[in-house]
Amino acid sequence: MFSFNRGGVEATLVWLLEQNSDPNSVFYQKVDTGRVGISGHSQGGVAVFNAVSEQPHGGLYTCAVSLSPTEWALAMAIGLEYDPGKMAVPTLILAAAENDVISPDGVKELADAIPAGTVTALRPGMDHGRMLYSADGYVTAWFMWQLQGDQEAAKAFVGESPELLGNTLYQDAAVSLE
Repeated sequence: MFSFNRGGVEATLVWLLEQNSDPNSVFYQKVDTGRVGISGHSQGGVAVFNAVSEQPHGGLYTCAVSLSPTEWALAMAIGLEYDPGKMAVPTLILAAAENDVISPDGVKELADAIPAGTVTALRPGMDHGRMLYSADGYVTAWFMWQLQGDQEAAKAFVGESPELLGNTLYQDAAVSLE
């Protein structure tokens, strides 16, 4: 059975960590290895799950974003195996409400399977490809909160009135974090 090629994600991380240790690199001591996030769209959304749960450096990731990941059952049927039950980091999952490679029920199934907790939402009027570009504000806020501890950015997802839950551009938003 074919397993999604995780080599690109792993190779990039290995290279960046090497550069972080190289005094001649522009990245020398610029990478905070205690705060590493990962994001991907579509099959890249599947790669996010595999990078965190299966790769040797998966323990470095502290949060994840998966935009319109391939629906779990569909992915398994075409050989893009992944196991959201192995996700050990909080994960933001955003997808189109229709015309996407993942259904609303598929998003809920993923969220229910991720033990580290999730924030999920669907965007009506979007399609699969446009989801890559339509969710940037939330992706940025997620990383600012999860990687930098930004409490203003956290208000998009948690607190008395999380912004995402009231955003009329999204539907079926849910927060399920530990």
